Amino acid sequence: MSFWKLQRNVKARMIERVMTHMINNCIFPFMGIYLASQFGKQLTGILMTATVFLAFAAGIFGGHLSDRIGRKALLVGTEILRFAAIAGMVVGSTAAVHSPALVYTGFFFCYFCSGLSGPAGDALIIDSSESEERRYIYSLDYWLWNISVLVGMIVGGFFFKLHRLELFVALGVVSLLSIGILVFFIRESRKSASPPESEERQGFLRSTAANYRTVVTNGVFLVFLAASLLDISIQLQFNNYTPIHLSDAVSETALFTVFGHTVSVDGYKLFSLLNIINTVAVVLLGTWIRKRTMKLKDNTVILGGLALYTLGYVFLISSTVPWLLIAMMVVVSFGELIYAPRKQAVLADLVPEDRRGSYMAVNALTLRGAMMIGALSVTLGGFIPPWAMGVELALMGLASLALYRRMFRLRRPASSDPSAAALSAAPPST
Repeated sequence: MSFWKLQRNVKARMIERVMTHMINNCIFPFMGIYLASQFGKQLTGILMTATVFLAFAAGIFGGHLSDRIGRKALLVGTEILRFAAIAGMVVGSTAAVHSPALVYTGFFFCYFCSGLSGPAGDALIIDSSESEERRYIYSLDYWLWNISVLVGMIVGGFFFKLHRLELFVALGVVSLLSIGILVFFIRESRKSASPPESEERQGFLRSTAANYRTVVTNGVFLVFLAASLLDISIQLQFNNYTPIHLSDAVSETALFTVFGHTVSVDGYKLFSLLNIINTVAVVLLGTWIRKRTMKLKDNTVILGGLALYTLGYVFLISSTVPWLLIAMMVVVSFGELIYAPRKQAVLADLVPEDRRGSYMAVNALTLRGAMMIGALSVTLGGFIPPWAMGVELALMGLASLALYRRMFRLRRPASSDPSAAALSAAPPST
Protein backbone atom coordinates (compact mmCIF):
# COMPACT_ATOMS: atom_id res chain seq x y z
CA MET A 1 0.00 0.00 0.00
CA SER A 2 1.30 3.44 -0.96
CA PHE A 3 -0.03 6.94 -0.32
CA TRP A 4 0.30 7.86 -4.00
CA LYS A 5 -1.88 4.91 -5.05
CA LEU A 6 -4.81 6.10 -2.97
CA GLN A 7 -7.84 7.70 -4.58
CA ARG A 8 -7.40 11.38 -5.46
CA ASN A 9 -9.96 12.58 -2.91
CA VAL A 10 -8.16 10.76 -0.10
CA LYS A 11 -4.74 12.16 -1.01
CA ALA A 12 -6.05 15.70 -1.35
CA ARG A 13 -8.02 15.54 1.88
CA MET A 14 -5.10 14.10 3.88
CA ILE A 15 -2.71 16.79 2.60
CA GLU A 16 -5.25 19.49 3.42
CA ARG A 17 -5.89 18.01 6.88
CA VAL A 18 -2.24 17.77 7.90
CA MET A 19 -1.61 21.40 6.85
CA THR A 20 -4.66 22.58 8.77
CA HIS A 21 -3.96 20.49 11.87
CA MET A 22 -0.37 21.68 12.06
CA ILE A 23 -1.17 25.39 11.98
CA ASN A 24 -4.24 24.89 14.22
CA ASN A 25 -2.01 23.27 16.85
CA CYS A 26 0.27 26.30 16.74
CA ILE A 27 -2.65 28.53 17.74
CA PHE A 28 -5.79 27.02 19.24
CA PRO A 29 -4.26 25.26 22.30
CA PHE A 30 -2.94 28.68 23.38
CA MET A 31 -6.08 30.73 22.70
CA GLY A 32 -7.40 30.14 26.21
CA ILE A 33 -4.33 31.90 27.63
CA TYR A 34 -4.84 34.88 25.32
CA LEU A 35 -8.57 35.15 26.00
CA ALA A 36 -8.04 34.88 29.78
CA SER A 37 -5.57 37.78 29.60
CA GLN A 38 -8.18 39.89 27.78
CA PHE A 39 -11.49 38.88 29.36
CA GLY A 40 -10.55 37.27 32.68
CA LYS A 41 -10.68 33.61 33.63
CA GLN A 42 -14.38 33.47 34.54
CA LEU A 43 -15.68 34.98 31.30
CA THR A 44 -13.14 33.03 29.25
CA GLY A 45 -14.45 29.80 30.75
CA ILE A 46 -17.98 30.70 29.67
CA LEU A 47 -16.83 31.73 26.19
CA MET A 48 -14.81 28.55 25.67
CA THR A 49 -17.67 26.35 26.89
CA ALA A 50 -20.12 28.09 24.55
CA THR A 51 -17.69 27.68 21.65
CA VAL A 52 -17.22 23.95 22.18
CA PHE A 53 -20.95 23.34 22.74
CA LEU A 54 -22.06 25.18 19.61
CA ALA A 55 -19.35 23.49 17.53
CA PHE A 56 -20.72 20.16 18.76
CA ALA A 57 -24.27 21.19 17.78
CA ALA A 58 -22.97 22.29 14.38
CA GLY A 59 -21.54 18.81 13.86
CA ILE A 60 -24.96 17.23 14.36
CA PHE A 61 -26.49 19.44 11.67
CA GLY A 62 -23.38 19.17 9.49
CA GLY A 63 -23.57 15.40 9.36
CA HIS A 64 -27.14 15.42 8.05
CA LEU A 65 -26.43 18.37 5.76
CA SER A 66 -23.50 16.58 4.12
CA ASP A 67 -25.76 13.63 3.35
CA ARG A 68 -28.29 15.95 1.71
CA ILE A 69 -26.22 18.49 -0.25
CA GLY A 70 -22.94 16.58 -0.63
CA ARG A 71 -19.48 16.57 0.94
CA LYS A 72 -17.69 19.00 -1.36
CA ALA A 73 -20.27 21.78 -1.21
CA LEU A 74 -20.27 21.76 2.58
CA LEU A 75 -16.47 21.54 2.86
CA VAL A 76 -15.91 24.41 0.43
CA GLY A 77 -18.62 26.60 1.95
CA THR A 78 -17.42 26.18 5.52
CA GLU A 79 -13.78 26.76 4.56
CA ILE A 80 -14.69 30.04 2.86
CA LEU A 81 -16.54 31.12 6.00
CA ARG A 82 -13.58 29.98 8.08
CA PHE A 83 -11.21 32.11 5.97
CA ALA A 84 -13.43 35.14 6.60
CA ALA A 85 -13.33 34.38 10.34
CA ILE A 86 -9.53 34.15 10.25
CA ALA A 87 -9.39 37.50 8.44
CA GLY A 88 -11.32 38.93 11.37
CA MET A 89 -8.77 37.46 13.80
CA VAL A 90 -5.95 39.05 11.82
CA VAL A 91 -7.63 42.48 11.73
CA GLY A 92 -8.51 42.28 15.43
CA SER A 93 -4.87 41.55 16.29
CA THR A 94 -3.37 44.51 14.46
CA ALA A 95 -2.08 47.45 16.48
CA ALA A 96 -4.47 49.80 14.66
CA VAL A 97 -7.63 47.88 15.63
CA HIS A 98 -6.65 45.76 18.66
CA SER A 99 -10.05 44.16 19.25
CA PRO A 100 -10.05 41.03 21.46
CA ALA A 101 -13.80 40.75 20.81
CA LEU A 102 -13.14 40.49 17.06
CA VAL A 103 -10.41 37.93 17.66
CA TYR A 104 -12.77 35.82 19.78
CA THR A 105 -15.55 36.10 17.18
CA GLY A 106 -13.19 34.81 14.52
CA PHE A 107 -12.00 32.05 16.83
CA PHE A 108 -15.62 31.08 17.53
CA PHE A 109 -16.50 30.80 13.84
CA CYS A 110 -13.34 28.80 13.13
CA TYR A 111 -14.46 26.25 15.72
CA PHE A 112 -18.05 26.38 14.45
CA CYS A 113 -16.95 25.72 10.85
CA SER A 114 -14.72 22.84 11.93
CA GLY A 115 -17.67 21.26 13.75
CA LEU A 116 -20.00 21.79 10.80
CA SER A 117 -17.60 20.34 8.21
CA GLY A 118 -16.02 17.56 10.29
CA PRO A 119 -18.55 14.79 9.50
CA ALA A 120 -18.44 15.67 5.79
CA GLY A 121 -14.64 15.33 5.74
CA ASP A 122 -14.80 11.99 7.54
CA ALA A 123 -17.51 10.74 5.19
CA LEU A 124 -15.48 11.85 2.15
CA ILE A 125 -12.60 9.58 3.20
CA ILE A 126 -14.95 6.62 3.64
CA ASP A 127 -16.74 7.29 0.33
CA SER A 128 -13.43 7.41 -1.54
CA SER A 129 -11.76 4.28 -0.17
CA GLU A 130 -12.20 0.53 0.02
CA SER A 131 -12.31 -1.41 3.27
CA GLU A 132 -8.77 -2.83 2.96
CA GLU A 133 -7.32 0.59 2.12
CA ARG A 134 -8.74 2.15 5.27
CA ARG A 135 -6.41 0.22 7.54
CA TYR A 136 -3.51 1.99 5.86
CA ILE A 137 -5.31 5.34 5.54
CA TYR A 138 -6.25 5.63 9.21
CA SER A 139 -2.85 4.43 10.41
CA LEU A 140 -1.12 7.04 8.26
CA ASP A 141 -3.62 9.74 9.25
CA TYR A 142 -3.11 8.96 12.93
CA TRP A 143 0.67 9.21 12.51
CA LEU A 144 0.44 12.49 10.61
CA TRP A 145 -1.94 13.92 13.21
CA ASN A 146 0.58 13.22 15.98
CA ILE A 147 3.35 14.87 13.96
CA SER A 148 1.15 17.92 13.51
CA VAL A 149 0.51 18.04 17.28
CA LEU A 150 4.21 17.77 18.07
CA VAL A 151 5.29 20.41 15.53
CA GLY A 152 2.37 22.69 16.31
CA MET A 153 2.89 22.64 20.08
CA ILE A 154 6.62 23.36 19.70
CA VAL A 155 6.10 26.24 17.26
CA GLY A 156 3.15 27.66 19.17
CA GLY A 157 4.95 27.40 22.48
CA PHE A 158 7.83 29.48 21.17
CA PHE A 159 5.99 32.01 18.98
CA PHE A 160 2.35 32.46 20.04
CA LYS A 161 2.96 35.00 22.80
CA LEU A 162 5.06 37.45 20.77
CA HIS A 163 4.12 36.57 17.17
CA ARG A 164 0.41 35.86 17.42
CA LEU A 165 -0.45 38.10 14.45
CA GLU A 166 2.04 36.31 12.20
CA LEU A 167 0.58 32.94 13.20
CA PHE A 168 -2.94 34.20 12.40
CA VAL A 169 -1.70 35.30 8.96
CA ALA A 170 -0.17 31.85 8.43
CA LEU A 171 -3.52 30.33 9.43
CA GLY A 172 -5.20 32.44 6.76
CA VAL A 173 -2.68 31.38 4.10
CA VAL A 174 -3.28 27.71 4.95
CA SER A 175 -7.04 28.29 4.78
CA LEU A 176 -6.65 29.77 1.27
CA LEU A 177 -4.60 26.74 0.23
CA SER A 178 -7.31 24.49 1.68
CA ILE A 179 -9.96 26.26 -0.38
CA GLY A 180 -7.85 25.72 -3.50
CA ILE A 181 -7.39 22.02 -2.74
CA LEU A 182 -11.09 21.51 -1.97
CA VAL A 183 -12.24 23.36 -5.11
CA PHE A 184 -9.77 21.98 -7.66
CA PHE A 185 -8.76 18.54 -6.38
CA ILE A 186 -11.75 17.19 -4.47
CA ARG A 187 -14.60 15.53 -6.36
CA GLU A 188 -18.05 15.04 -4.92
CA SER A 189 -18.19 11.57 -3.36
CA ARG A 190 -21.76 11.28 -2.07
CA LYS A 191 -23.26 8.29 -3.84
CA SER A 192 -26.98 9.02 -3.39
CA ALA A 193 -28.18 11.73 -5.75
CA SER A 194 -30.89 13.09 -3.45
CA PRO A 195 -32.34 12.57 0.01
CA PRO A 196 -35.32 10.24 0.46
CA GLU A 197 -38.68 11.72 -0.60
CA SER A 198 -40.00 11.49 2.97
CA GLU A 199 -37.19 13.78 4.09
CA GLU A 200 -37.71 16.15 1.14
CA ARG A 201 -41.28 16.79 2.32
CA GLN A 202 -40.12 17.66 5.85
CA GLY A 203 -38.43 20.80 7.08
CA PHE A 204 -34.71 20.60 7.77
CA LEU A 205 -35.07 20.30 11.56
CA ARG A 206 -37.66 17.54 11.30
CA SER A 207 -35.72 15.66 8.66
CA THR A 208 -32.60 15.93 10.83
CA ALA A 209 -34.45 14.43 13.80
CA ALA A 210 -35.94 11.66 11.63
CA ASN A 211 -32.50 10.91 10.18
CA TYR A 212 -30.86 10.50 13.57
CA ARG A 213 -33.72 8.33 14.83
CA THR A 214 -32.75 5.92 12.08
CA VAL A 215 -29.06 6.10 13.01
CA VAL A 216 -29.66 5.22 16.66
CA THR A 217 -31.63 2.09 15.78
CA ASN A 218 -28.46 0.46 14.44
CA GLY A 219 -27.63 -2.00 17.24
CA VAL A 220 -24.09 -2.88 16.11
CA PHE A 221 -23.19 0.79 15.77
CA LEU A 222 -24.53 1.56 19.25
CA VAL A 223 -22.40 -1.22 20.77
CA PHE A 224 -19.38 0.26 18.99
CA LEU A 225 -20.22 3.72 20.35
CA ALA A 226 -20.48 2.43 23.92
CA ALA A 227 -17.13 0.62 23.63
CA SER A 228 -15.52 3.70 22.09
CA LEU A 229 -16.92 5.98 24.79
CA LEU A 230 -15.29 3.84 27.46
CA ASP A 231 -11.87 3.54 25.82
CA ILE A 232 -11.65 7.28 25.11
CA SER A 233 -12.75 7.99 28.70
CA ILE A 234 -9.73 6.09 30.00
CA GLN A 235 -7.32 8.52 28.36
CA LEU A 236 -9.32 11.61 29.30
CA GLN A 237 -9.54 10.53 32.94
CA PHE A 238 -5.75 10.25 32.91
CA ASN A 239 -5.46 13.72 31.35
CA ASN A 240 -7.74 15.31 33.96
CA TYR A 241 -6.87 13.42 37.15
CA THR A 242 -3.16 12.65 36.81
CA PRO A 243 -1.73 16.23 36.73
CA ILE A 244 -3.44 16.96 40.06
CA HIS A 245 -2.43 13.60 41.52
CA LEU A 246 1.22 13.88 40.46
CA SER A 247 1.56 17.51 41.53
CA ASP A 248 0.44 16.52 45.03
CA ALA A 249 2.29 13.21 45.28
CA VAL A 250 5.61 13.75 43.46
CA SER A 251 8.14 16.19 44.88
CA GLU A 252 11.43 17.01 43.14
CA THR A 253 12.85 13.58 42.23
CA ALA A 254 16.12 12.73 40.47
CA LEU A 255 15.68 10.72 37.26
CA PHE A 256 19.31 10.23 36.25
CA THR A 257 22.71 11.89 36.29
CA VAL A 258 24.66 12.66 33.13
CA PHE A 259 28.11 14.31 33.05
CA GLY A 260 27.70 15.24 36.67
CA HIS A 261 24.36 16.97 36.08
CA THR A 262 21.29 15.52 37.75
CA VAL A 263 18.04 15.63 35.81
CA SER A 264 15.09 15.98 38.19
CA VAL A 265 11.33 16.20 37.79
CA ASP A 266 8.43 17.22 39.97
CA GLY A 267 4.79 16.28 39.38
CA TYR A 268 4.16 18.96 36.75
CA LYS A 269 7.33 18.18 34.80
CA LEU A 270 6.70 14.44 35.02
CA PHE A 271 3.20 14.77 33.54
CA SER A 272 4.55 16.93 30.72
CA LEU A 273 7.37 14.43 30.11
CA LEU A 274 4.88 11.55 29.88
CA ASN A 275 2.87 13.37 27.21
CA ILE A 276 6.02 14.17 25.23
CA ILE A 277 7.06 10.50 25.39
CA ASN A 278 3.62 9.44 24.15
CA THR A 279 3.68 11.79 21.15
CA VAL A 280 7.29 11.02 20.21
CA ALA A 281 6.72 7.26 20.55
CA VAL A 282 3.69 7.44 18.26
CA VAL A 283 5.65 9.40 15.67
CA LEU A 284 8.71 7.13 15.78
CA LEU A 285 6.92 3.78 16.01
CA GLY A 286 3.88 4.48 13.84
CA THR A 287 5.21 3.15 10.53
CA TRP A 288 6.87 0.11 12.13
CA ILE A 289 3.72 -0.97 13.97
CA ARG A 290 1.48 -0.28 10.97
CA LYS A 291 3.49 -2.66 8.79
CA ARG A 292 3.40 -5.44 11.40
CA THR A 293 -0.31 -5.26 12.12
CA MET A 294 -1.68 -4.54 8.65
CA LYS A 295 -2.59 -8.17 7.87
CA LEU A 296 -3.89 -9.13 11.30
CA LYS A 297 -7.63 -9.53 11.89
CA ASP A 298 -9.59 -6.57 13.17
CA ASN A 299 -10.64 -8.24 16.41
CA THR A 300 -7.07 -9.34 17.20
CA VAL A 301 -5.66 -5.88 16.63
CA ILE A 302 -8.37 -3.94 18.50
CA LEU A 303 -8.67 -6.27 21.49
CA GLY A 304 -4.90 -6.79 21.84
CA GLY A 305 -4.05 -3.12 21.45
CA LEU A 306 -6.81 -2.02 23.83
CA ALA A 307 -5.61 -4.50 26.47
CA LEU A 308 -2.10 -2.98 26.39
CA TYR A 309 -3.55 0.54 26.38
CA THR A 310 -5.73 -0.21 29.43
CA LEU A 311 -2.94 -1.94 31.34
CA GLY A 312 -0.62 1.02 30.81
CA TYR A 313 -3.16 3.59 31.94
CA VAL A 314 -4.07 1.60 35.07
CA PHE A 315 -0.47 1.96 36.28
CA LEU A 316 -0.17 5.54 35.02
CA ILE A 317 -3.14 6.75 37.02
CA SER A 318 -2.36 4.86 40.23
CA SER A 319 1.45 4.99 40.55
CA THR A 320 3.93 7.75 41.37
CA VAL A 321 7.22 5.98 40.51
CA PRO A 322 8.77 8.03 37.63
CA TRP A 323 10.54 5.24 35.76
CA LEU A 324 7.53 2.92 36.05
CA LEU A 325 5.32 5.68 34.68
CA ILE A 326 7.71 6.27 31.77
CA ALA A 327 7.74 2.54 30.95
CA MET A 328 3.95 2.34 31.15
CA MET A 329 3.56 5.33 28.83
CA VAL A 330 5.57 3.43 26.22
CA VAL A 331 3.19 0.48 26.72
CA VAL A 332 0.22 2.84 26.26
CA SER A 333 1.78 4.22 23.07
CA PHE A 334 2.17 0.71 21.65
CA GLY A 335 -1.43 -0.16 22.48
CA GLU A 336 -2.74 3.13 21.10
CA LEU A 337 -0.88 2.70 17.83
CA ILE A 338 -2.12 -0.86 17.45
CA TYR A 339 -5.83 -0.38 18.09
CA ALA A 340 -6.82 3.27 17.50
CA PRO A 341 -6.35 3.48 13.69
CA ARG A 342 -7.95 0.05 13.17
CA LYS A 343 -10.93 1.14 15.27
CA GLN A 344 -11.53 3.95 12.75
CA ALA A 345 -11.37 1.47 9.87
CA VAL A 346 -13.95 -0.76 11.58
CA LEU A 347 -16.19 2.26 12.16
CA ALA A 348 -15.97 3.13 8.46
CA ASP A 349 -17.16 -0.39 7.58
CA LEU A 350 -20.14 -0.09 9.92
CA VAL A 351 -21.73 3.02 8.45
CA PRO A 352 -24.16 2.73 5.51
CA GLU A 353 -23.38 4.53 2.29
CA ASP A 354 -26.31 6.95 2.28
CA ARG A 355 -25.90 8.26 5.87
CA ARG A 356 -22.15 8.39 6.39
CA GLY A 357 -22.09 12.04 7.38
CA SER A 358 -24.82 11.48 9.96
CA TYR A 359 -23.12 8.42 11.43
CA MET A 360 -19.82 10.24 11.76
CA ALA A 361 -21.58 13.13 13.49
CA VAL A 362 -23.11 10.74 16.05
CA ASN A 363 -19.73 9.08 16.52
CA ALA A 364 -18.35 12.49 17.54
CA LEU A 365 -20.70 12.36 20.53
CA THR A 366 -18.44 9.77 22.15
CA LEU A 367 -15.67 12.34 22.53
CA ARG A 368 -18.05 14.81 24.20
CA GLY A 369 -19.31 12.13 26.57
CA ALA A 370 -15.77 11.03 27.35
CA MET A 371 -14.81 14.63 28.12
CA MET A 372 -17.59 14.77 30.71
CA ILE A 373 -16.44 11.51 32.30
CA GLY A 374 -12.87 12.78 32.29
CA ALA A 375 -13.91 15.96 34.07
CA LEU A 376 -15.86 13.97 36.69
CA SER A 377 -12.75 11.91 37.45
CA VAL A 378 -11.28 14.94 39.23
CA THR A 379 -14.21 14.93 41.65
CA LEU A 380 -14.10 11.15 42.04
CA GLY A 381 -10.37 11.31 42.75
CA GLY A 382 -11.08 13.56 45.70
CA PHE A 383 -13.01 10.76 47.42
CA ILE A 384 -11.08 7.58 46.56
CA PRO A 385 -7.34 6.72 46.65
CA PRO A 386 -5.19 6.39 43.49
CA TRP A 387 -5.24 2.59 43.55
CA ALA A 388 -9.04 2.70 43.45
CA MET A 389 -8.85 5.00 40.43
CA GLY A 390 -6.67 2.34 38.82
CA VAL A 391 -9.29 -0.32 39.59
CA GLU A 392 -11.99 1.91 38.10
CA LEU A 393 -9.97 2.32 34.90
CA ALA A 394 -9.34 -1.43 34.73
CA LEU A 395 -13.08 -2.13 35.01
CA MET A 396 -13.78 0.46 32.32
CA GLY A 397 -11.20 -1.13 30.04
CA LEU A 398 -12.61 -4.62 30.61
CA ALA A 399 -16.12 -3.35 29.86
CA SER A 400 -14.85 -1.76 26.63
CA LEU A 401 -13.13 -5.01 25.63
CA ALA A 402 -16.33 -6.96 26.31
CA LEU A 403 -18.36 -4.55 24.19
CA TYR A 404 -15.91 -4.73 21.28
CA ARG A 405 -16.06 -8.53 21.48
CA ARG A 406 -19.85 -8.36 21.38
CA MET A 407 -19.70 -6.04 18.37
CA PHE A 408 -17.47 -8.47 16.48
CA ARG A 409 -19.80 -11.37 17.35
CA LEU A 410 -22.79 -9.40 16.06
CA ARG A 411 -20.93 -8.72 12.81
CA ARG A 412 -19.61 -12.26 12.35
CA PRO A 413 -22.74 -13.94 10.94
CA ALA A 414 -22.90 -11.26 8.26
CA SER A 415 -19.32 -11.80 7.08
CA SER A 416 -20.13 -14.79 4.89
CA ASP A 417 -23.29 -13.33 3.36
CA PRO A 418 -23.07 -9.99 1.54
CA SER A 419 -26.78 -9.32 1.84
CA ALA A 420 -26.75 -10.09 5.54
CA ALA A 421 -23.70 -7.85 5.93
CA ALA A 422 -25.63 -4.94 4.59
CA LEU A 423 -28.46 -5.59 7.01
CA SER A 424 -26.20 -5.96 10.00
CA ALA A 425 -24.30 -2.77 9.21
CA ALA A 426 -27.38 -0.58 9.27
CA PRO A 427 -31.16 -0.62 9.09
CA PRO A 428 -32.71 0.10 5.70
CA SER A 429 -33.06 3.74 4.83
CA THR A 430 -36.48 5.29 4.71
